Amino acid sequence: MLREWRRFHVLATMAVLLVAIAWCVQFTARASPGSVPGPPTSPLAAFEGDLPVADSSAWTSRRAPLLRSAFVERIYGAAAPVASARAEYRTIDSSALERTAQLQLLTLHLDAPGGATPFQVALLTPNAGTRFPLLVLPVFCGLDSDVDARLPSPAWRPMRCRTSLGRALTQLSHGDAILQPPLRAMIARGYAVAVFYAGDIAPDDPVLFSEAPIHPSADAQESGAIAAWASLYLSVFEALHTNPRIAPSLIAVWGHSRYGKAALLAAGVDPRIGAVIANQSGTFGATLSSATRGETTAQIVRRFPHWFPARLAASPRGRYSDELDQHLLLALLAPRPILLGNAGLDRWSDPAASFSAARSASEVYALFGRIGLAQDDMRLPQMSAEIAFYVRPGGHGVRSSDWDRALDFLDIHFNAAPSRASAASRGV
Repeated sequence: MLREWRRFHVLATMAVLLVAIAWCVQFTARASPGSVPGPPTSPLAAFEGDLPVADSSAWTSRRAPLLRSAFVERIYGAAAPVASARAEYRTIDSSALERTAQLQLLTLHLDAPGGATPFQVALLTPNAGTRFPLLVLPVFCGLDSDVDARLPSPAWRPMRCRTSLGRALTQLSHGDAILQPPLRAMIARGYAVAVFYAGDIAPDDPVLFSEAPIHPSADAQESGAIAAWASLYLSVFEALHTNPRIAPSLIAVWGHSRYGKAALLAAGVDPRIGAVIANQSGTFGATLSSATRGETTAQIVRRFPHWFPARLAASPRGRYSDELDQHLLLALLAPRPILLGNAGLDRWSDPAASFSAARSASEVYALFGRIGLAQDDMRLPQMSAEIAFYVRPGGHGVRSSDWDRALDFLDIHFNAAPSRASAASRGV
């Protein structure tokens, strides 16, 4: 009996691994570097009755509000911070991560249509100094094991990450850094970190999401999960930008894949967010819908209908024109820094179509006297440019090298780590 059970366990494990590998192949089929698609309609051109834009003032006062409304009404649904009836801080560990950081649990009691909903955020701040730049990010598979052990369980881990096998398969399919963000490296470089698990509030499941207590609007049919996740980013921003230990103009949002889409949307609707790092955000993220050779709009809406309002799921091509494409979402971030991470084997996210969107959005950066994208080759990143773009080897997922680039990018654009470390040592 024991022998049969062991045999069954081995066969079951092999079957799961084969399924995982097949799933990976779908996302890591080689992305043809080929030629970058031609640019879409200029973001400065006339847009649905609005005259062409000639300067930054016209962009800020006239075009940007029009585009925000168009993205909300036609693609994502409402994305706005959810009002919090109160915010509670509880210090969990004042000497976390080998005495380098303070760990607090921030609980926001969101005023959601389903009633007051607790939303927990883990906040880590360096122990030396004040007024730190802040990085806001959702987790995929938990936090640092030392931090995990001190937080309420299992709020920080989805079901797939609550077993050793599930974590191993997640790492196999999504990379060595998907299990936990490099919190120690962030603290060492002088960043505060706010981490949340979006699945607690807006699960990535069509049935569970429809039953979730929080939606960006009272009518779940008029919003989708991407908008809900963007709202969570914005809710964290609202709670922390007035925190005396946080530098309010130096708050960045980070997101991978579906959360990359949400991070871009959050920064697109709120110009106070200081920088965006979107890793392999793909269709309805940084990739042009009208020119992609990867995942089409019809495919993504059919596969993930809960990510979008019901009206888009019913007619994925009927709710927007080629005029309203993702280069305009990137343009809404001007003149703020954007880092777009990509992978050479990630056909589904189509790095070339994302590069074309970034190049087009640079026209708006020029209105503000900034360069935007400064590279001619998508494989030769210029990290000091306002739009930086890279393509690493491998497939869809989060690698340690992605985090290395992300922190280097923030060091450059948030006044460099050495100067912050010097200030921290002086207690300023």
